[in-house]
Amino acid sequence: QFAMRESDPEALRHALGQIATGVDRASRLVNQLLTLARTEGTELGQKKQEPVDLAVLVRDLVEDWVILAMDRGIDLGLESVDSASVVGNPIMLRELVTNLVDNALRYTPDGGRVTCKVITRAALVILEIEDSGVGISEDEAELVFERFYRVNDAGTEGSGLGLAIVREIALQHDASATLRPNPAGPGAVARVVFPAPGSPTMR
Repeated sequence: QFAMRESDPEALRHALGQIATGVDRASRLVNQLLTLARTEGTELGQKKQEPVDLAVLVRDLVEDWVILAMDRGIDLGLESVDSASVVGNPIMLRELVTNLVDNALRYTPDGGRVTCKVITRAALVILEIEDSGVGISEDEAELVFERFYRVNDAGTEGSGLGLAIVREIALQHDASATLRPNPAGPGAVARVVFPAPGSPTMR
């Protein structure tokens, strides 16, 4: 309505830009709410389970995010084994990794660093996303997985649903998800630990 009342082209352009931003936010929120709804319950754990090479999946997603990272001067890197198989739903696993990378980039200032790691250790496959962003306190480390919770004074936009989705997908794959302060310096480290195929579940 505000845009419709404007006659000045510059003011109209500004109003339309705000509308576009609002639509993008609403679309992202709706998509995340739908994803969260799909991950809840037992259906995911019972259907569409198949071997997924987590190393390949993460490598592909890092390539998708590289341009955005470069635009902000963020060093987005990957340290990974050649192959790391887990059993799960490939669509949901892709959503899990996407949310973690998106979260790391959102909370990392321009010129920072985000490193994705896929590690195999004994009967485990470990995904780590390490960033040099605003970090996380020990007190908030669990709260960030609650729906709609956002880190205070983060200076960034978001719905507060990304990590809630990550934890729900992890639980559906007998995995554990954590976010902790980065022991190497500023920032945080998100970690998801999966059982390797054939190993006992982690529940």
